[in-house]
Amino acid sequence: MNFKKVRGLLGLVGSVFGAVSAVQGFRNARKDKDKLLLVNASASILVAITGVLLTIRAIRKDELK
Repeated sequence: MNFKKVRGLLGLVGSVFGAVSAVQGFRNARKDKDKLLLVNASASILVAITGVLLTIRAIRKDELK
């Protein structure tokens, strides 16, 4: 396994953990009915999803080379 794949997989793992944390924050914000925390958690979820997608794209590009 080359360095780029390892780096990509670590990025993927980090993004997944970020998504889990964001979902937990979203649940807490809904429970507390805190609109500002809800917006923050929603944005964090979008960032985590984008990170996963970018990592997957980078891994696929490396496989094509």
